[in-house]
Amino acid sequence: MKKLLFSMAVIGVLVFSGLLLTKSFDRMGELRFEALGQPAKEILVGVCWPFSVHHDGMADGLQLAMEEISAQHLAGSHTIRLVLRDDEYDEQKAKRIAVEFADTPEMSAVIGYYYSTFAVKASAIFESSRLLHIITGANNTAMTSHGFQYIVRTTLSSDNIAKSLARMSTERGYKKIALIWEEDAYGEDLAYQYRANLDSSESKLVYLWSYSPERADFRLPANELKGIDADVIFFSGLEPWAGDFLREAHQVGLTTPVVGAFIDTPEMRERAGQGLEGSMFFDIYNMDSSSPENQAFVHAFRTRFGRNPDTGAAQGYDALHLLAKAIKITGSRNPLDLSYAIRYMDPWKGANGRYKFTGSGNLENKPIFLKQYQDGEPVLVKKDPLLNSNQ
Repeated sequence: MKKLLFSMAVIGVLVFSGLLLTKSFDRMGELRFEALGQPAKEILVGVCWPFSVHHDGMADGLQLAMEEISAQHLAGSHTIRLVLRDDEYDEQKAKRIAVEFADTPEMSAVIGYYYSTFAVKASAIFESSRLLHIITGANNTAMTSHGFQYIVRTTLSSDNIAKSLARMSTERGYKKIALIWEEDAYGEDLAYQYRANLDSSESKLVYLWSYSPERADFRLPANELKGIDADVIFFSGLEPWAGDFLREAHQVGLTTPVVGAFIDTPEMRERAGQGLEGSMFFDIYNMDSSSPENQAFVHAFRTRFGRNPDTGAAQGYDALHLLAKAIKITGSRNPLDLSYAIRYMDPWKGANGRYKFTGSGNLENKPIFLKQYQDGEPVLVKKDPLLNSNQ
């Protein structure tokens, strides 16, 4: 019942977001098809990402890919031009960016949207305006279940992540689990999927607590959990709020292991402080993968930017290469041509492993990696062994 209600809520958000806007996105779609039907060699691609908040490698991964695509003519006779926009983790800015992109008839595709709540709303706008949406960060399960034609996700959905995390939990002997989740399209979905996958195991939930990002205060759960006999705390929420919880847990002396759904960002480290040490989180990219594609990417990234790539860099790099491959296959700027070319192309290997998509645009299963902060740095401690991939 909860899953049904959540799915209905997501659909409601999609409908509501469309009704709120005064412009006709359907008309924008018509104008887009007219504009992109004209002969031209430039492919315009929008990018929306919280660049100034994350300080990750997304922009550099995209830049490296664009340079390679141009030098090697990987998009055929076409060239790619990126339009980068920073949503700064702000819902209104994310919405304005989506409307801007939708109202640019010469634009063929959008890459990005990290936060699921923003991505859910943007995907409805892009679908109506016939703009290909390549999702590189948002994981909400329902996004690819509405029959949308203009959506492709190059990251794992929450249901697949939850399956891996539930397996890892049971394999590590965690039987008494405390669950904290963020009340949004990402945190609620991942928490629900995780709970559902624990039902078939001997594990049981011994503590449940949710929070709103607008009113997040972790003093109560951190103190309550000191009196709860739990093997692990699963934190189904993003940075920086996960950092606030880890800091509070450290301050009150909570020693229960924490597995989080956050990523390693400068702000996360600053907010968590000493509470970061020993905490675990899952990741979808392994920089140390021995695959030839990843080794070539890591070498090129280090040479170009003088540092190691991260998950954002790998996701941006692969997404733009996938788009270039679709452009070369179709010779088209039309978003629908590109969407179906990506969905139905043969499996492709990039820096972040194997990419194969379902007919709905969802990424088929890939491994996830459990990492733990040891001496202030994330170290790989577990790979989901039940998913087959050259990672």
